[in-house]
Amino acid sequence: MDELVKEVIPLLQYLIPGFVATWIFYTLTSFKRPDTFGQIVQALIFTFFIHGIVTGIGELLIAVGNAVWVWGVWDQKAIATWSAVIAVLLGLLTCFLVNKGYLHAFLRFAGITVKTSCPNEWFSAFNRYKRFVVLHLKYDRRIYGWPEEWPSEPNSGQFVILDPAWLDEDGNEYPLGVDAFVIDATQVQWVELSKKTW
Repeated sequence: MDELVKEVIPLLQYLIPGFVATWIFYTLTSFKRPDTFGQIVQALIFTFFIHGIVTGIGELLIAVGNAVWVWGVWDQKAIATWSAVIAVLLGLLTCFLVNKGYLHAFLRFAGITVKTSCPNEWFSAFNRYKRFVVLHLKYDRRIYGWPEEWPSEPNSGQFVILDPAWLDEDGNEYPLGVDAFVIDATQVQWVELSKKTW
């Protein structure tokens, strides 16, 4: 048993930065967590990049130390510290690139993909077109307002609509007199994006 523990602990220490970056990514983006195998694969990919970057930083610092000035010792403690820092920074950077859509915008510009950074077309439409919406509800009711928050998928979650108003058949607005209105996505049949922006 002691031999197994001695082998498993270094492996976990090696993989933890990748799991930290994966956790940050799925915590701060709209993507659903994949199954356990998918999370492990993504953690391994992050681990590969993190340890590559840390190895590069180590080589650079050793070269600077040999040529100019020694700041300290490049040991396992330094590697662990830099791995933790790079894991957090890489996790935050990937969240920033995905949430802002910069990575996929560049890849679309380069002709590599036609996809967006959003988890699905539903989320992409709300994310790209910042404007008022008309929610067509069941039982032929419509509500108009600014979508402050919306579900990642059309089948689950809630809409948070600011300055909501009911719409009649002629398009006349009847304000609800509240700042925000929350409605379950299952009550929405379809969504119309208005031309009016905030």
